[in-house]
Amino acid sequence: MKEKMIVLMVAGLLFCWVLAYTQNTDEGNGLPLADTLYTEISANDSLLTADSVIIDSVFYSADTLHYSEVTEKILLSGNASIKYHSSNIKSDTIAIDISGKQAFAKGESMMKDGTQLILGENVFYDLDTQWGLLSQGASKFDKGYYYGDEIRKIAKRAFDIDNGIFTTCDALHPHFYIGTKKLRVYHNDKVVGKPIIFYVNHFPVMAFPFGTFTIKRGRQSGILVPSPGWDEVRGKYLENIAYYYAYKNYADATLAFDYFEKTGWELSLHSQYIKRYIFNGNFDAILQKRISGPQHYTYEWNIKSKHHHDFGNNTTFDANLNFVSSSVVWEASTDPTERLAEKITSSMAYKKPFLSSMLNIRANYNHDLLGDDKQYVIDGDTLKMHVEKKDITLPYISYSLPSKPFYELFLTEDDEIPEDAWWKSFSYSYNFKAAQGGYTQHPDATFGEIIWNNFEDDDGITFINKHNAGIKHSGSVKYSYKMKGWLNLTQSVSGNEAWFDRDKNDKQWVRGSDYSANTSSSFSLYGLRKLTTPYLAAV
Repeated sequence: MKEKMIVLMVAGLLFCWVLAYTQNTDEGNGLPLADTLYTEISANDSLLTADSVIIDSVFYSADTLHYSEVTEKILLSGNASIKYHSSNIKSDTIAIDISGKQAFAKGESMMKDGTQLILGENVFYDLDTQWGLLSQGASKFDKGYYYGDEIRKIAKRAFDIDNGIFTTCDALHPHFYIGTKKLRVYHNDKVVGKPIIFYVNHFPVMAFPFGTFTIKRGRQSGILVPSPGWDEVRGKYLENIAYYYAYKNYADATLAFDYFEKTGWELSLHSQYIKRYIFNGNFDAILQKRISGPQHYTYEWNIKSKHHHDFGNNTTFDANLNFVSSSVVWEASTDPTERLAEKITSSMAYKKPFLSSMLNIRANYNHDLLGDDKQYVIDGDTLKMHVEKKDITLPYISYSLPSKPFYELFLTEDDEIPEDAWWKSFSYSYNFKAAQGGYTQHPDATFGEIIWNNFEDDDGITFINKHNAGIKHSGSVKYSYKMKGWLNLTQSVSGNEAWFDRDKNDKQWVRGSDYSANTSSSFSLYGLRKLTTPYLAAV
């Protein structure tokens, strides 16, 4: 029994000696604390002095941690990370000076402040002032990137950059950028630099004593950053020399100019607008100078617009317009639908409630971009031309009044209708259509020729421009009566009246009509027949 007590006492002394040894820190190298992945330093921690209460908000993690009690420094190695309020630093190695309230990161590092992420090397961060510094830094914002030899956080949302680069090019080595010795970035606000030099392929193009560029999120009026480049077809080019204008919350517009060394230039306007519950739409216009050879060029244009307007009481107006000089204007378009288009269509429509129904007025315009080769004789000369046919309907009016009782024309809602009134079985209906439409095949047709004028070549047979107009009325009157409670009697009269500006023989202002009368009777038989089959009892 005594031997067992002696063994237990020796084991206890060995355990206490080992425990005391592990609590003793080596002042030279520090003792690695294995498996320490995440630690929170609080003000009650025995490692902190009275002057380091600010450290209580610092969180850190690493594969390996060393602490020196004499120098009051913590060394984080391997996937090191520290977090202080909204700031976060990640690196392979990070040193924390508790007494100086500072952090140092060695090698490739990442510093994040709120939503701003900066990549670089050798981070210095002051925990007290939240001032930071990073070498060979790079960061991104919504509209581009900026780089610098040294990036310093000088305020809560401001950074200073030495020998900075500001660009919207997403290439690893930007094809174009703005270089400046001093650059200040206000997070989600603006970029200010002085002096600034605009580079294309690392070649200086223009310089200004200072410049400012907005990087605010949302809609902000100002000059947009242009995009230079080069390709074999267009040569050197400079795109998006543009100004953006935002009008309150209702509309905005972008006026842009693109220059191409070999193929010409393009001026464009894009605008969109909206007023909730009332109207919305957009407008696009393009004017191009297309150079196709030495001393040979053409001007091409395209106008597109969409508009919707709600006047209330189910009254609406819609327009979808698309007019183009030729399909050449879309040769450089990034939209495959435009490049492959063979026909374009424009339309307008107005709808309004009228007499318990809906009045519709609309117009349509179709442009065949492929066209055909035609031969015409005009003023004795035979002309061969490539014709793009244009069809137009302006206007097209339709109104349809469904079958309604006649008494609604002379009675009000307050009037009582006798049960035995014979006239309450009379009803009527009415339809109206009017249209003016035609086509033109003349390449230089005037507005009048497109809308109305007829024009034929010298042979008097072939129309280059041809239009027709017509109106059609349709109506009916019907009387329905049930005799003896079982025999249904129906009599009706209907008619159609049509007026045309001319017929197929070119006779002017012709009309046509047809009328018909109809009478019918019907009745229904009801009965029940019993069946003896096991599946069906009666029919």
